[in-house]
Parts: sequence; structure tokens; C-alpha cells
Amino acid sequence: MTGRIYADDNFGVYHIEDEYDLDFYHQVQSESVWKKCNACGQSVKLRPDYGICNSCAEILERGGDPYA
Repeated sequence: MTGRIYADDNFGVYHIEDEYDLDFYHQVQSESVWKKCNACGQSVKLRPDYGICNSCAEILERGGDPYA
């Protein structure tokens, strides 16, 4: 399997190199539901126990405020 790039609202960008990574990506997608991000208000596909999308999580990790 050659490397592929996938993206989603849970973890951002996946660099898929093997079948295990692809299986994990598909598992995350199957568990995800459409909901509104608590920070930016966008409709995103997240795991049920997640409250904010990856884009907002990255802003928080860098010290920013995605709620502004």
C-alpha cells in the first residue's frame, strides 16, 4: 500500500501507510456522528464523546481561543 492522505474532523490529517492505519481511520469514521462544534459552531462529523473539531483543538493547543 502506498501512502495516502485522509482528513477528518476528529484528528485532522492522517498519513495512511498501512492497512492498520486505514482500518483505524475507517473505524473512527464509522463511530462519528454529525454534530455542531462547541467552539466554532460548524457542522462536523465527530466521535460522540468529542465536543470540538480538530481545527479548534489545534488552536487551543497553540494557545489561541477558538471560541472568540
